[in-house]
Amino acid sequence: MIALNNGFKLKDLFEVTSQIAPKMDTLWMGYMNPYFHYGVEEFLRKGQEYGVNGSIIPDLPYEEAKAYKDIFSQYNQSLIDFVAPTDNLERIKLITQNSSKFIYMVAYAGITGSGAKEDLTQIISNVRSCTNTPLYIGFGVDEKTAHEKIQGVDGVIVGSTFVKHLIDDSLSNNEKIAKIVQSAKNIKDIINN
Repeated sequence: MIALNNGFKLKDLFEVTSQIAPKMDTLWMGYMNPYFHYGVEEFLRKGQEYGVNGSIIPDLPYEEAKAYKDIFSQYNQSLIDFVAPTDNLERIKLITQNSSKFIYMVAYAGITGSGAKEDLTQIISNVRSCTNTPLYIGFGVDEKTAHEKIQGVDGVIVGSTFVKHLIDDSLSNNEKIAKIVQSAKNIKDIINN
């Protein structure tokens, strides 16, 4: 919401993407509304043009997401599947049967950044029994939790930690970038040790 209030538009997304995607694996993350508003196929065409290879759309549940899987594939992009601690084995099998790139495992039932904890051993085991697609964990990953969160999964997704730096009005833009870079390096060091 802050980005929108500050005038961020899709053209800004495309501009940033044009600079980043040629250099690194790039996925878009956001709600489904911009895809609808812009036109799903046109949005994916733009993504393909810039080298985007997937999207993470948190408000698109599996039952609705499966209707879009083919069109994402046509544009060489993955639509990332989500599993949650509340999903049973039968649902995990359903969700992961056609997963690609990676699966986003929500670390707990709640909102990101709240710091909640859950024992994820069983859900990780359930996902591993259903697919070989890499499993990444998100929600609440920061320098304090990275070591714990990486256990049994292939990677972490960090968001709220970076956003906290971005919305800190006491920092200049250069200081915000420096803090984000340092947090990313710290988290990488923690999960690689």
